[in-house]
Amino acid sequence: MIIKNNIGTQVVDHLRKEIILGKYEKGDALIETKLSEALGVSRGPVREAISQLVSENLAEKFSNGRTAVVGFDICDIENLYDTRILLENHALGQISKPVFNEYKDRLLSYIKRMHEAKHHKERDIETDLAFHQLLVKMSENNSLLHLWTTQRNIFRTLIDITSEVTSTNQSGIINQHVEIIEALEKQEVKKAQILLRKHLEAACDHCCNGKKLL
Repeated sequence: MIIKNNIGTQVVDHLRKEIILGKYEKGDALIETKLSEALGVSRGPVREAISQLVSENLAEKFSNGRTAVVGFDICDIENLYDTRILLENHALGQISKPVFNEYKDRLLSYIKRMHEAKHHKERDIETDLAFHQLLVKMSENNSLLHLWTTQRNIFRTLIDITSEVTSTNQSGIINQHVEIIEALEKQEVKKAQILLRKHLEAACDHCCNGKKLL
């Protein structure tokens, strides 16, 4: 059931996650009336959610008005994480020392939020996402940032799935973010890129396991 707050966002997040986890299989129809009834919301947010899923290539709208799930496999998760690695590691290579110094405190504030969420046994998906988006922004490459942000919502859902299966290892994951900051501060770009690749490859493995388990 959808809570009556930010209904549209909740509906699309819910459906996106269900599609990625395989609760909806390739070819399954997305019918406004049925989804509206199942989720306890009006048809408007459902219609908007379906349109968003079509734009994200998770669903396809046919000429007869029917909308069906495209399908989402393990290889799709791996491809998306590979894309993240390429984009974010390229961004790391373009971060100048002055720009790093400008944003260092913000990066550290995200680390602090992660620790606070862990202390309260919460899953802070948005802070994790914001940390990585800031790294891309720090490249000062607007084309790179645009490419990353076009996939932001799907990245967020993948992080959501990953966090469900790594809830007992938050300290290690937070420390991986810290190590990336420390390498950038020393201008050890190659090391930072290796650390980030390992971090995202591990996240990919957890997300794939989450698809199998959840």
